[in-house]
Amino acid sequence: MKNPLKDKKIVFLDLDGTVYLGDNLIPGAKNFLKNLASKGIHFYFLSNNSSRSKLDYVKKLSRLGINTTKERIILSTDGVIDFLIRNKVKDTYIVGTRSMMDMFEEAGINPCSDSPEYVVLGFDTELVYEKLRKAAFFLLKDIPLLATHPDLVCPTPEGPIPDIGAMLSLFEKATGKKARKVFGKPNVEMVRHIMKKHQATNREVVMVGDRIYTDMELANRLKCDFFLVLSGETSAEEAARLKKKPAVVAENIGKILP
Repeated sequence: MKNPLKDKKIVFLDLDGTVYLGDNLIPGAKNFLKNLASKGIHFYFLSNNSSRSKLDYVKKLSRLGINTTKERIILSTDGVIDFLIRNKVKDTYIVGTRSMMDMFEEAGINPCSDSPEYVVLGFDTELVYEKLRKAAFFLLKDIPLLATHPDLVCPTPEGPIPDIGAMLSLFEKATGKKARKVFGKPNVEMVRHIMKKHQATNREVVMVGDRIYTDMELANRLKCDFFLVLSGETSAEEAARLKKKPAVVAENIGKILP
């Protein structure tokens, strides 16, 4: 059986539903990462889940037996912060977790301004109604909305739970406002700098994930190989209906390599 990683330089790995599900490591994940390391293949963890900081992810992966660094974690939040810094924005109103707000404060951006230049929507697992009320108030005053990512749901061991995509629909119904810009996967700027760093072409890159509209779409936009795992959002039936087939479809990350 052909090795699907032959001649690859970089593997981008989704986290939720791909490397782990909730607080449980996906079977074979550690061995897959060891295999990459033994072959000298660079790997990075990509997550649209903006409820945690990079340090939170490093700590979680460590608890699951995977040692990594913040440099290997690429979050949808990174793109938002970079955009705000480039546009010299200092004041925002964030619908997001304390961890997300900490990342903004570390970048010199106020996440709780009463006079925001942008409303920023993250995956807020600490959501209370007052945040929705205040954000809607700003949107009705024509303060533009940014979203860290487009995911409709977040996979958990108990089943999918509402994510930012659902929240964007709520704001649109309540205020008539859509996000001016949505970051994270499948936007290619999330990983272009990593490819440039390693001088990797699209043929030398692989995206591994469980979602069609973010992970596979990112691979399509990069024109690189996509490995679909069925341990998260996408079912085997949905995978079978795809017109454009992934390079690999596997039960989980541990079943990718021969």
